[in-house]
Amino acid sequence: MKISQIVKMLAKNRSGIDAIHTIGDARDISKRKLPKMVWDFIDGGADGELSVVANRQSLNEIQLRPKFLTDISDRDISINIFGERTTLPFILSPAGLATIAHPQGELAVARAAGRAGAIFCVSTASGYTLEEIAEVSDKRLWFQLYLWGEEEVVSSLIERAERSGYEALVVTVDVPVVGKRERDLANGMSLPIRIRPKNVLNTLRKPRWLAGLLRGPDITFASLSGIAEGDDASSIGEYTDRELVDPTRTWEDLQMIRKRWPRPLLVKGIMTPEDAINAVNAGADGVIVSNHGGRQMSFVPGVATVFESIVHAVGHRAEIFFDGGIRRGEDIVKARAMGATAACGGRAWYWGLAAGGEQGVEKVLTILAEDIDRTLALLGQEKFININSNCLHN
Repeated sequence: MKISQIVKMLAKNRSGIDAIHTIGDARDISKRKLPKMVWDFIDGGADGELSVVANRQSLNEIQLRPKFLTDISDRDISINIFGERTTLPFILSPAGLATIAHPQGELAVARAAGRAGAIFCVSTASGYTLEEIAEVSDKRLWFQLYLWGEEEVVSSLIERAERSGYEALVVTVDVPVVGKRERDLANGMSLPIRIRPKNVLNTLRKPRWLAGLLRGPDITFASLSGIAEGDDASSIGEYTDRELVDPTRTWEDLQMIRKRWPRPLLVKGIMTPEDAINAVNAGADGVIVSNHGGRQMSFVPGVATVFESIVHAVGHRAEIFFDGGIRRGEDIVKARAMGATAACGGRAWYWGLAAGGEQGVEKVLTILAEDIDRTLALLGQEKFININSNCLHN
């Protein structure tokens, strides 16, 4: 075999599903497969991206406290979330436009999450409609809602989510204005997707992605089709820019949503005990502590820095979820030890989708499950449900 053939074979192996052993591997493969403008859209954050880094740094500083010579032969990583057993204590966070990473987008994610026993929280900005996603999964789905400027849009999306069988509604509150994502501005990233002159060469070097773009569905916010004036991506993009944020919204708006929604209600984007208390007082059953993956603000701390103060404020009244920088199963165990019901993450599954479609997402979730199980064993703990602050090294 010629050296050139060996090199090609090794390169092919490095880019396959079998080459994914960590979430970092999925990230590396997705970076090689995607055009720069798409990669930056997925990987980037707001302004100087300091809070993206802070999420990881704050988690890295948390240390766990192992014990040994205990019976760990019957390990169990499952957890109860709103009274129902969940095999994997990881919620796939809402992240929009998954069809930009792979033509199957959220359909692939929903199927993979269902097989893994994980909850998938579908974004308002999904590339497929919330109904299409619900049709391919009979497992646990949550729906994420922005507080749109038009009340009719909010009401319509709530009704559609309820009718489609979504288990919980997740209201994102940390977008009073859209953050400044400098990578997207530099790349000219927009909806509809336009390949700018400066991006042409880089995009042509990703023929598989380009073929998927041409063969796949239009990249747009599918659930908003019929709401915006015109169903094309350009019209929906203009509508989103105009109506996504409403700076007049207050906690009274959440109270109104609570009256309309009969199932579990969560608030995502909480970073202070005061806001957590406001959310629960307004009727929230759960709080997702999150800085939007660093995609809204660069000047806020990592989630692990503020998490325990929020648990102390409302942990006795609501379920608390950790969302920020999750890359390993040990991160999920750390979140549980700090008081979380479970952990959430968006980039991890997005990288898996870009790296290998449905199989890539499933591989990422399998890695997280195996990591959690191994971490339990090394801590001398049998049950994820029993992980608490005693497992933290102070």
